[in-house]
Amino acid sequence: MKLGLLPCQGACNLGNMTGKIALKYVDNNNINMVCALGLPLGIEGIIKMAKSNDKFIAINGCEVKCSSKTLEKIGINDFEEITLTSDFGLKKNKNFNDETGIGEVEKVLKEKIEKNFQE
Repeated sequence: MKLGLLPCQGACNLGNMTGKIALKYVDNNNINMVCALGLPLGIEGIIKMAKSNDKFIAINGCEVKCSSKTLEKIGINDFEEITLTSDFGLKKNKNFNDETGIGEVEKVLKEKIEKNFQE
């Protein structure tokens, strides 16, 4: 089983956190991170790589849910999602060093990853 992670990468503290947390689990074997920009730009190799995953977790920073919308844009509609603002009550700001709540988000992502590999 291959699991894809698509972090938000938005230009704020939460986007920074989604990428940082996702990278802790990426092994480029069973767990992959997909290029968030390459998908909506229609870059074939990146889309092919994304679609080679069996399951996905979209890690959104805020309610705009760019990661989820990006997956939907390329036809991947069956995925789990995490949204830092609504799921954890975190606030978006421009302080890229603000990692308030990162431990709780990481814990939930780890649980979702483990659950996917148990199924």
